[in-house]
Amino acid sequence: MLKTVPDLETLFSELQALRETIASQVKALSEEVLKRERMNDLKVDVACSQIDLQIREYTALMTRINDARVAAEAGAESPEALVSIRRDWAILGARSSLTRVELNQWAMMRDLVRTQVVSMRKRMPLYDPKISDIIASQNAVSDTVFAMLHAVLNPEKQSDDAEAKGCFPDISLANSQFHQHLHAAYRVLLAQEKTEPSRFLDVGCGGGLKVLSALRYFTDAHGLDFQQSYVDVARKLLDHAVGNRPEVFQADALSFEGYADYDVIYFYRPIRHESQLIDMERRIVEMARPGTILVAPYLGFSARCDTLDCGHVAGNVYLAKTSQKETDWLRRKAERTGPAVVKPEHSRPSNLWTPLLVASHRCGFDISREPVRI
Repeated sequence: MLKTVPDLETLFSELQALRETIASQVKALSEEVLKRERMNDLKVDVACSQIDLQIREYTALMTRINDARVAAEAGAESPEALVSIRRDWAILGARSSLTRVELNQWAMMRDLVRTQVVSMRKRMPLYDPKISDIIASQNAVSDTVFAMLHAVLNPEKQSDDAEAKGCFPDISLANSQFHQHLHAAYRVLLAQEKTEPSRFLDVGCGGGLKVLSALRYFTDAHGLDFQQSYVDVARKLLDHAVGNRPEVFQADALSFEGYADYDVIYFYRPIRHESQLIDMERRIVEMARPGTILVAPYLGFSARCDTLDCGHVAGNVYLAKTSQKETDWLRRKAERTGPAVVKPEHSRPSNLWTPLLVASHRCGFDISREPVRI
C-alpha cells in the first residue's frame, strides 16, 4: 500500500484546527482564573490536559509537515518549480514556527495556572506582617537614599503664601512605606475589578516623586499642590516619565472640585492646622465616589475614619462611603489576589496565551520570565 502524502492545504487546516482547540482551552482556563476562590480545579486540570495533548499532536504534525515538504521538493521537475514549491510552503512554515514559539511558553503558563489553583484557598494579607531584619535593613538604606534624592530634586523652600495657608512643606513619606500602601491599594482595585483605567491623585504632591512612583501601579497619576513653585519642579521631573503622561497642577485641597474623578486618593497630612485638615478630609470623602480608595498614612485619619463614613481596609487604606461590613468583604477578596503588579502592554502583539495572561494579571498573578523549551 502506498503511503499518502498530505497536501499543503490539508496540513494548514490541521494546524489551524490545533491552534483553535488550544485557544478554546486557554479561554476555559481564563474563565476559571477570573473566578478566583470559586475556581473549579477539576476543569482546570481537564483544560491543561487537553493542551498537553495538543502539544503532542503538534509535535507529530510537525514531522508530517516536514516529510510532506521534503516529498514535494523532491518531486520538483525544474529549478523554477522548486522555487515555486518552497514559496508555497513558506507560509505554512512560518505559521508552524510561530506556533512552536508560542507552545514553548506552555510550561510557564501551566505554572502560572497551578500557582493560582494553590492560592485560591489561601489568603495573603495586604500588608506583610513579617518583614525580615534583612529586608528592614535594606528598606532603611533605600529610604535614606530616596530622601536625599527627594531633597535634590526639589530644592524649593516653602513659600510665605503656603505657610500662611497652613500647608506643610514638601515632606515625603518613607518610600518603602509608600509602596506598601500603594501595593495594598492596587490589590484592592483588583478586588474591585476596575484596574483599567485607574486614576491616582496625590494631594499635596510637592516635587512629584510620589506621582511618578504611582504610575507603576495605576493608569493615570496626578498631583496637586498649593505652591506653584513645587508644581513647576514636579512638571520638570515628570517630563521624563515613560508611558502615560502624569499631570500636576496648582490647586487648594480645601476647595478642589475634582476628587470624584479619581479611584485612589493619597494624602499624607498636607495641612498643618488640625481643623483645616479635618475640613480637607471631609471634603475628599464627601466628593469621592463610593468605594474610592483612600490612602492616609497618619494617626488622625485612622481615628476619624468611622465618623467620616469610611471603612478601614487594612493598614492606612480605607474605602470612602463604604460600610465596614462591605469593606471587610472586599478586604478578604483582595487578600486572595496575587502580589504581582502588572501594567497592560498594549503594544505587545497578542498570541495564544494572551487571554490567560490578561485574566491572571487581573487577579494579581504573572508568569516567571524564564522560558522553558519543549
